[in-house]
Amino acid sequence: MTVSAIGNIVFAIGLTEFLACIISRKVIFQSKSYTTLLEKFERAKYRRDKTAASLAIKQLNTKSQKSAEKEAKKLKHEQDEFGALAAEVARRHTMANFYPSLAFIILYKVLSAEYSGQIIALLPFRPFNFLQKMTFRGLSALSAKEVHALWVQSKGESDPTTILSGDVSSTTQACAFAFIYCLCSLSIKKMVNDMFGTKPPPGADDGIGTLMEAPRHQQVMRNFGVDPDELKVARKKGLGLL
Repeated sequence: MTVSAIGNIVFAIGLTEFLACIISRKVIFQSKSYTTLLEKFERAKYRRDKTAASLAIKQLNTKSQKSAEKEAKKLKHEQDEFGALAAEVARRHTMANFYPSLAFIILYKVLSAEYSGQIIALLPFRPFNFLQKMTFRGLSALSAKEVHALWVQSKGESDPTTILSGDVSSTTQACAFAFIYCLCSLSIKKMVNDMFGTKPPPGADDGIGTLMEAPRHQQVMRNFGVDPDELKVARKKGLGLL
């Protein structure tokens, strides 16, 4: 196992994600347009919550039915306004991920060319056939002797014929760059993003679900015969496609 190669991959992915978080924060999330949008979003959320609380109180009072109906209409209007602003905030965060995605595509191409045909690690097990398509991707046909020699070398032994416990029994235990990159992307990127990334505020943090809350998007779905409310319930139950 080439520890230095894995370290280089981890460092490259971590550094790219760190720079993406810092640049996005400076260029997008600290801009005047975004901070103004965030202020409007917070005010709309406050008005919606205040109206919802007022409506709940009036609904308990049978003498305030007419007032409650007016409050319900007001709440519907404020909910639509809040949904539109939440969708715009979510859209800004979604767009902020576009350019980092391009950067990671370029990074993958560069690292893939650098480690093409090289064994980055040796797995302590024989992966099943489906997983082998990723773990062995890009490696030329290797003999068991070549794989064993590399494994012994990774253990610090100078004699490639040394027999160690847990010996390599199959060439499929050789692991290529693509699998290590995938594992690092799933773990390192998330860790760095959790530490340095800018998260959308509560109410605009449901990803594609937030975008679908916007009135114009719901109208588009209705035009195609899709009920947004039913789709929302399906998503919550884990039965939807989104």
